[in-house]
Amino acid sequence: MDKIRGNRVLSGTWAEVWYNGIKLLEVNKINIKVTVNREDVQVGIDVDTKMTGIKGEGTMALIKAFTRFEDVRQEIARGRDPRGTIITKLKDPDATGAQTERYQIGNIALSEFGFEYEKGAVVKQEVPFSFTPTDMINLDAVQEV
Repeated sequence: MDKIRGNRVLSGTWAEVWYNGIKLLEVNKINIKVTVNREDVQVGIDVDTKMTGIKGEGTMALIKAFTRFEDVRQEIARGRDPRGTIITKLKDPDATGAQTERYQIGNIALSEFGFEYEKGAVVKQEVPFSFTPTDMINLDAVQEV
């Protein structure tokens, strides 16, 4: 492949998200990030780094159409730490070879619960979470053909 055409670039418009098997129709945006923790190591005059761990974090942004995650908040209020699973799917009809990208992310721990009401505005909700990166599995990848 010599170049990428604009119509082959994936668009988040086609993304779908499930939490514990329930499709979240109102997800407007999802951000998932794996960070490598490193410590400096001096070797002679050079300062290099040593990987010491990995950390997973993310945020789901929703337009509020339903009461979501209240059951999780109540469990936390009872002193329990429920964990969930997120599955993401991106099936852009213009993707190379009509392929799909999917991820399953386990051990999801929701971190914050809240929302803001404002007159004349759509109610939005941000739900940050953490996860263990070793519980992140690429189920389908969009490959070059």
